Amino acid sequence: MSDIVHTWLDGDPISTDKLDRGLLYGDGFFTTILLVDGQLANWNQHWARLKNSAERLKFPALNQANLLNDLISIIKSRPAEPFEILKILITRGKGGVGYQPAEKSVPSIYIQRLPFPQERAKTVLKNDQAWPFFTVTMTVSDTLCCQQPQLAGMKHLNRLENVLARQELMNTEFDEAVMLTQNGLVISATQSNLVLIEGQQLISPFLDQSGVQGTCLSSLPEALSKDGWTLESRHISLADLATADEIFCCNAVRGVMPVRQFQHKHFETEKGTKIAQAWLEWQGAHLTDVKELKS
Repeated sequence: MSDIVHTWLDGDPISTDKLDRGLLYGDGFFTTILLVDGQLANWNQHWARLKNSAERLKFPALNQANLLNDLISIIKSRPAEPFEILKILITRGKGGVGYQPAEKSVPSIYIQRLPFPQERAKTVLKNDQAWPFFTVTMTVSDTLCCQQPQLAGMKHLNRLENVLARQELMNTEFDEAVMLTQNGLVISATQSNLVLIEGQQLISPFLDQSGVQGTCLSSLPEALSKDGWTLESRHISLADLATADEIFCCNAVRGVMPVRQFQHKHFETEKGTKIAQAWLEWQGAHLTDVKELKS
C-alpha cells in the first residue's frame, strides 16, 4: 500500500505530502502581543505563556534565542508604527498517524505582524505617548464555554466557541458578550478576560475548568499594587455582574476596557478608567526591545 498522501485544495491538487497538525486538529497554541514603536509589551508574560503551553501539550522545549532572532528580523523588516500586533502561533508541525502525533515532532512557528484595531478607540496620554483607550458595551452570549481542566487557562488553537460567540455580536449594538458554562458560571468575554470591581477589590472568574488566563489579567496585581487594588478569583454568576460596582474587560492588545453598559444597565466607569490608566502607565514602563532581550 502506498503511503503517499495526495491533497487537493478547492478541487485542485497541491504540492504537499502532509498538512500541519494545527490545521488538522488545532494541535497548538498562540499568543498575541502588543507592539509599541517596535517594542514588545509585557514580553515576560507572553514568553511564560508559550513555555507553559508547550510543556502542558508535551511539545519539545521552545528555544527563546531562536524565537527572538525571528522577532528581530520581523520587527526590522519595515518601519515601526506606534501600535501594532505580533501574533506567535506554534503548532506541532506535520507527521503522526491520525490524532496520534509523531514521537519526535518538529514544531512549526508562525509569526504575523498585524495592524492595530483602531475601531472605537479614544486616546489618553501616558508616558508622553497617546495610547488607545477603549470602553465597551456588553451582552450575554448564547454560546457556552466547554469545561476541560486539562486545557483550561491555555490559549490553544481550538477557539470555535469564541468564533461562534463573536458571530452573535455581528450587526448588534454590543462590543462584547459574557460567556458562561453550562451551569451558568461566568468565564470571560468573547475575546477578553472579565473583572468585577467591588470596593477596592477586583474579582475574576475561576479559570481552572475553562477559559483563557490572559497576560493582561496575570499582570494586573503587579501593575496595580501601588494603588492598593487586590485581585482574587471566585465563582461568578450573572447576578454578581448586575450588582458589581463596575466591570471591565482586559486583554493584551486593548488593555483594560471599562464596561459602560451591560445589557440594559449603564455602569459608572470612574474606577475602571483609573485602572485602565494605571495599566497603561505600567505597560509603558515595561516595554522590551528585542535586541536587549537577546543580549
